[in-house]
Amino acid sequence: MTLEEYKKMIQEIFEKAKSAMPEISSWKKVYQFETDEGDQFYLEIANGELKIEEGKHPSPIATLKMSRKVLEDVLKGELDAMKAFMTGKMKITGNVFDTANLRRLINKGLGKE
Repeated sequence: MTLEEYKKMIQEIFEKAKSAMPEISSWKKVYQFETDEGDQFYLEIANGELKIEEGKHPSPIATLKMSRKVLEDVLKGELDAMKAFMTGKMKITGNVFDTANLRRLINKGLGKE
């Protein structure tokens, strides 16, 4: 998948989750994503809006590193992010506990919670 395809999937997930998670409107969070293949992008969630930018953010809450395949499987709902982390398919640095919010957002957006 390309960065544009990831952006589209993440934007769709975010839009679906927003109505189910009113607390998103008060978030000020940045999550950095890095794939084993060298992709780098981050999600910036602020004031109920999502911005997805290519590159590296100077101060993300957490950095999530995985293969493109794992990222794709998580975004499609074929692999739970917690399971990916617990089995070592995803590495998280920074505030690991706050990534539970991101997992909830993805699950809500996929209609899993």
